[in-house]
Amino acid sequence: MKLIFVIWPLLASLLFNANNVKSHGIAGNRYFPPTISVEDPFAAYEVHSGVGRVPMVGSNNSTSSHLVIGVGIEPIDGFGIAIDGVYRNPNANLNPEGNGFDNLYYAVKKELTINDQHEFAITLGVNGQVGRTGASGANHSTTYTPTIFYAKGFGDLPNSMSLLKPMAITGVLGYQMSTDQSQPIALNWGFTLQYSFLYLNKYVQTTGWGEPWNSLVAVVEFPMQTCMSGMCDGQVTGSVNPGLVWIGPHFNLSAEAVFPISHQSRHGVGVLFQMNKFFGK
Repeated sequence: MKLIFVIWPLLASLLFNANNVKSHGIAGNRYFPPTISVEDPFAAYEVHSGVGRVPMVGSNNSTSSHLVIGVGIEPIDGFGIAIDGVYRNPNANLNPEGNGFDNLYYAVKKELTINDQHEFAITLGVNGQVGRTGASGANHSTTYTPTIFYAKGFGDLPNSMSLLKPMAITGVLGYQMSTDQSQPIALNWGFTLQYSFLYLNKYVQTTGWGEPWNSLVAVVEFPMQTCMSGMCDGQVTGSVNPGLVWIGPHFNLSAEAVFPISHQSRHGVGVLFQMNKFFGK
């Protein structure tokens, strides 16, 4: 019920303004698709949903299924607000552990610059979780993470390096704090490596492959976190997530595998799927 009351006003705003919004994730000829785990730097009118099954933290054998539903709006050009709800079965974030929603995730972004000539973007924002918005047993504290988001395409490379022009990177760097002073401070950092066959075919050389291959972006995500205080000080957790994004008309489909980097990050292999539906030109 908490999730419905928060997301419904955002959905109403999205639908009301759907005919007046701009394209998402564009810098020059480059389209940066949103990825599943590492937040992109662009504000957008969109809805997205995803499912996955990943190993649980500190467990050798247990896995957790989850369902994600989220919405983003851009009430002012270049300024975005997004809310995500995540249901886990079982949910190790609850005390005691059980099935249920995490606290609501939020992201507020302000695009600082989008450079078309050199295909880069820089954004400042704050993201985190809102306390007391999850299932019974969810943490009562709120987290807030001032964050820098960035993206860079390599279409400005010389023609002698033409096969590298479809490459791009995106990334985040954030300082996570909590209203509960007993919670550790953390550095949230991550990046993606992308190779766009869409860009290759349209702006570098004709591949002759046809669809759906010319609409694919190969992606490897590296979502990471470094604990900076408390008993976990210095511990790095995260995963390496290779996958593909298919670029469709006004929507994307993404699929990734999840390979944790350490036992503290989780143990085993997972899989993630996501769909993003955009409302814009």
